[in-house]
Amino acid sequence: MTQNKKYLILSFVFLGLSCLLAMHYFLPYMQYPLIFRRIIIIGCWLLSGFSLFFCRGIRNKLLKVIVIGINIFCIYGWWIFY
Repeated sequence: MTQNKKYLILSFVFLGLSCLLAMHYFLPYMQYPLIFRRIIIIGCWLLSGFSLFFCRGIRNKLLKVIVIGINIFCIYGWWIFY
């Protein structure tokens, strides 16, 4: 497996996990206790950060822009629903 494929796979794995956590923004987010909301936010930050780190190895520019856009929503999406 080439280095580019490893970065692509790792970036999408972390992106998928970050999106799973970000789905909690769309649920009744305010019903969670404050500590769970912070865990969701920090988890999204960490997973998106790892995804962005591995995104730098993706050579396809359009794919890289899409991954970065989704990661930015996962990182800052909680502002919309908080």
